[in-house]
Amino acid sequence: MKKRTRIIACLTAGVLILAVSATAAFGSANGYSSYKNAVMDLALKEENFSAKGIVEVKLDGKAFTTMDVDYAQDGVNRSTCTTTTEDGETYTHWDTTLNGENTWFNSESDVYWQAQVDRDNTSLLGYDKNDEMQSRLINFLSIAADTVAGELKNNFVQVGSQDGKDLYQVSISGSQVPSLVNAGLSLFAYEAAGGDRDDCGHITWDNYWAAEIAYYEKTTGETLSQELKTGLMEGYDEAFYEAHKAEINKLDENSEKMYDYYNEILEQKGNVGVVYVKDDGSYDYYPTWMDYRAAQESQGADNLDYYVAKELTLEQVDCTFALDKDGRLTDNQITASFTATDAKGGRHTLEVTGNVTVSDYGTTQVQPLDVGDRTKSV
Repeated sequence: MKKRTRIIACLTAGVLILAVSATAAFGSANGYSSYKNAVMDLALKEENFSAKGIVEVKLDGKAFTTMDVDYAQDGVNRSTCTTTTEDGETYTHWDTTLNGENTWFNSESDVYWQAQVDRDNTSLLGYDKNDEMQSRLINFLSIAADTVAGELKNNFVQVGSQDGKDLYQVSISGSQVPSLVNAGLSLFAYEAAGGDRDDCGHITWDNYWAAEIAYYEKTTGETLSQELKTGLMEGYDEAFYEAHKAEINKLDENSEKMYDYYNEILEQKGNVGVVYVKDDGSYDYYPTWMDYRAAQESQGADNLDYYVAKELTLEQVDCTFALDKDGRLTDNQITASFTATDAKGGRHTLEVTGNVTVSDYGTTQVQPLDVGDRTKSV
């Protein structure tokens, strides 16, 4: 689940970034510049604030995944709690850096980790204004956004003021989306599907540990203990490793032979395509990465990159946001609807909804992370 969650997180972030870029382009000169400046300041300049955000992805009208994030920052100190729900399962990760010490753990672990860190950046994205390359990149992106905006800034509507905040709203249809945005989404879909990976061969795993265990037992004739198998499949801590060190080391030593075995299969195919290794060690071969992606549906892998494999087009964006009296972003809701073409050519509707609130500018205090009854990992 965690591997697929990371993929979905990256894809969702990419979709939202492009959608937000499109939305930001549709404003009056004042509204557009105010929004752009507020977003850039939040990402690059603000040093103290709290934020809550939730992103929901729906595929063909059904919930696909949800990510809920709580974030707090006070200079170099910051904390993040991310909860992801997918396929009826919920996974939470906590990560806090306070006074030079990083502490983190997840909901599936009975231990926590700590490490000393030497962090000097105080912005959300770690922007260093003294870095010439970063400054030039920010300037390029700012000008690019202005260029994309063109004459469509007048589509922006200010809907009023409430509780000391200025409220804005915009709704755009696919025909108004700049071609540059959909070209970017098309490129994104191609990359997500691995369209640039056909120049060499690949080995992928349904579950790496399961395949390694199967190969070991098949080639050595030795049956590993069920306790070891369960621990490897579910994730293990330092205590488990110490208790099963000999067996784990034997597995690791045998893994090189396993890689040689599957690499030889690739070489026989001209070192192109994909060797997909199943839990029992058997495999399927696909001549191209797209062929591999097309087979994912039949294998039951609900990967988002399968559904956007061939094309992704922005159809509708609805956005509202609010700025406080100092021009700082306090609320942002956005819904972006897309038409996606999967690896087999089927068409789908994809809807990404993001809701972000930002508060406590200048008054946020990062609190120590409560590890509960977890023990510290050695």
